[in-house]
Amino acid sequence: MMDTSIAIERRTFIRRICCTTGLIGSTWFQSACEINPRVSAISADTFDPILLELPDGRVNIESPMLKLPVAYVSRAQKKIFVEYESRISVSVLLAAHISVSSGLWRIPLLGEDLGIPIDAGDPGREFAERDISEWNPGQLVQEGDYRVQRGSGVQREILLDCVPILPEKGWVSGGPWLTYQCIGIGEKLCREVFSPIGKGIRHDSKSYRTCAGSGIAAEFVSWVCPQN
Repeated sequence: MMDTSIAIERRTFIRRICCTTGLIGSTWFQSACEINPRVSAISADTFDPILLELPDGRVNIESPMLKLPVAYVSRAQKKIFVEYESRISVSVLLAAHISVSSGLWRIPLLGEDLGIPIDAGDPGREFAERDISEWNPGQLVQEGDYRVQRGSGVQREILLDCVPILPEKGWVSGGPWLTYQCIGIGEKLCREVFSPIGKGIRHDSKSYRTCAGSGIAAEFVSWVCPQN
């Protein structure tokens, strides 16, 4: 039987996500099915993404979680939200150093030499620790944010063919792109970073079952497992 406190927390998490996307209650789940973007997926689970427009005009191929992550690194807030029981495992996964004196996490950027220590006070690599319960899933995601969840990384091929951007922001096409993303199967920790995955087309107009016109270039971003 599911623990009641966990069930309530998950419902709260899903409700906050729905409010953020403007899709309330069960509509959020129904939309993921009814939109039916033609997406080819190589994975152990169903991948039916929601497309949202970011303030900078890029298109977010949303990859929502149905439960709280183990950890989330917010570059905008300069904070890491982490499940206390997993903080040591998360620090190892992120190659982070936790300062004994300040309690701040020093997390290297992707591709950096892990043998070079990070200086105290580095604004792009130093993060204050908060409990994961304080994380707001409705906050605006930023390129370079990390999230850690329990599961495994699987390869996915994403192909978008005249897919709508919610809410009523037009239609786009793009791909195919091969990515690795986490799915919630297993107890291992799986890390994802929010980053660009490729460029596609934002169509000028849409006719019946097809997108008309040449359109303009569009950049797509999503959560992917870094390969370095």
